[in-house]
Amino acid sequence: MKVTVIGCGNLGSSFIEGLIKSELLTPSDITASDPDEEKLEKMRELRVKTTSDNQEATKRNDKIFIAVKPSLVPEVLKSLDLSEKKLIISLAAVVSTELMNNHTEARIIRVMPNICGSVKEMASAYALGPRAEKEDGEFLEMVLNNLGKTVRVEERLMDTVTGLSGSGPAFIFLVIKAMKEAGEELGLPEKDALKLAAQTVKGSGELVLKSGETLQDLIDMVSSPKGTTIEGLKVLKQAETEKNIKKAVKAAAERAEELSK
Repeated sequence: MKVTVIGCGNLGSSFIEGLIKSELLTPSDITASDPDEEKLEKMRELRVKTTSDNQEATKRNDKIFIAVKPSLVPEVLKSLDLSEKKLIISLAAVVSTELMNNHTEARIIRVMPNICGSVKEMASAYALGPRAEKEDGEFLEMVLNNLGKTVRVEERLMDTVTGLSGSGPAFIFLVIKAMKEAGEELGLPEKDALKLAAQTVKGSGELVLKSGETLQDLIDMVSSPKGTTIEGLKVLKQAETEKNIKKAVKAAAERAEELSK
């Protein structure tokens, strides 16, 4: 299996790193294309094949991942002149399959990834375009499940996914930052506070996914009556933290909807 990735910015490069770390593909199975020579040099350090010619990159492989800025997607697709034999998988937020179909004859799948692919912990969702085949979806699920966890959704829900898991890492990084700084203010060395805060978030996520317990049950497990956790939860409740996190996700989703119009 060989693939092409067009766009080697933060998203494209993290996606390529994840593909290599997953061992699903070897570096020689991947062709990376970008006009920026500095970005291509970073890809060459990973032993990935590189080119600055998108058309040349797409000739090499039938499965093509598009990881450019959303505003550039139509221009890139028009320049490629691809047939229905090619599968385009767009990693660009807010670009609909309908819009992409207007610029190419290729089969299309839309993906909403996040930046955690480079450590194989990406949360993603995908929607099949009208010309995409069942086998295309099965191929993509195999790839995405090797980079983390994925779900298939109706395309109308992709803006919601953007707000939840696409923007979500920034919200979680903010939580980790606050926990780390609190640990420092209470005397922990910065390195130790960061490690404990990040591992706490990572471990909590794994417990949610693997324990089979409800979120409320997990909260209750940690919250002994008159204990330490209860006091912290009181502060979060008074600050309407849960409500504000919901508002953040919804605001990001609404912005995604605005940008997609």
